[in-house]
Amino acid sequence: MFNIILNGLRTPVFLVNNDNTIKYINEIGEEFFGYSSSTIIGKSIYDLIPKDSPLSTLLNRVRKSKSGLTEDSLNLSNINFPNRNVRVHIVPLSFDSNQTIVQISQLSLSDIFQSQRINSKISKSFSSMVDMLMHELKNPLAGIKGASQLIESDLKKNNNNLFELAELIRVESNRIESLLNRMEHITNNNVKLDCEFLNIHEILNHCILVSKNSFGNNLHYINDYDPSLPNFFANKDLLIQILINILKNASEAISKEGKIKIKTSFNSSKISSSSQDETPIILPLQIEIIDYGTGIPNNLISSIFDPFVSSKKDGKGLGLSVVASGLDEMGAIINVISNPGYTNFCINFPLKNHYC
Repeated sequence: MFNIILNGLRTPVFLVNNDNTIKYINEIGEEFFGYSSSTIIGKSIYDLIPKDSPLSTLLNRVRKSKSGLTEDSLNLSNINFPNRNVRVHIVPLSFDSNQTIVQISQLSLSDIFQSQRINSKISKSFSSMVDMLMHELKNPLAGIKGASQLIESDLKKNNNNLFELAELIRVESNRIESLLNRMEHITNNNVKLDCEFLNIHEILNHCILVSKNSFGNNLHYINDYDPSLPNFFANKDLLIQILINILKNASEAISKEGKIKIKTSFNSSKISSSSQDETPIILPLQIEIIDYGTGIPNNLISSIFDPFVSSKKDGKGLGLSVVASGLDEMGAIINVISNPGYTNFCINFPLKNHYC
């Protein structure tokens, strides 16, 4: 009778022991994982999903609390179906404390699309604020640059040792101006980004090097790259800024001896309807930055990319907003899955053959 009821369900269901051995799986579950029950039953759940999957953390939470939970968006990957977002219900079996039941519901396209949309009203307000900031900062910056050039010229004639300091002012002023120009590109819809063919692994290695020599110098970085990925069109400076922002957030969420995993893959099943006519767009080039830190609080997860939203005590809530805005400008999307001990920022880019 028990088997008949579970096989009648139209969603995957399986039972696991406390040692994560699979004791039962229904027929839809076989289709979901791509294996027959005779192959799955008796095996560890980690034969189907990676050991660092957030599902493992959720199972431990249910066993400890002895109460069920629901995760609305979980990346449940396996060899046959990589990087698949699902909704998961986990409940301890009432008549057998050694077993836990897991029910999986695949997210609809509308659910996936909705998770990628940023509140438009907040985004427009943020854009206006940044435009005003750019204008107000560029005026005094122009005065500083002009004065430093005059000082530099005068000191150079007199072979003064202060020449190097004046040159430093000029160089750093130019760097600030370059950053402001990039910020303007994020908020100005009439400006097209200057994109180029980029190797994502070269960009990631550069960002990891920056991290190792600054905010993340005590961390262990794990690279899981797909070397077959093609080059793609993006703005190099903006992409570096985005990835460093995410790496910095990851480093602040974990201990000094923690680890960050950077993974790239080709995910042809990732789509978006961000075009004006709502035509689905394939976003196959996937970058995942995974940390094993404190996680993002549940009450913030849905708004973490909005301006002025931060889980950090002294955070300003601008870094991830800049990340989301910049990726949107390049036609990419970002999604986050987070639980205590696991946070995954997943970025997906289209493969274009023209400039942004």
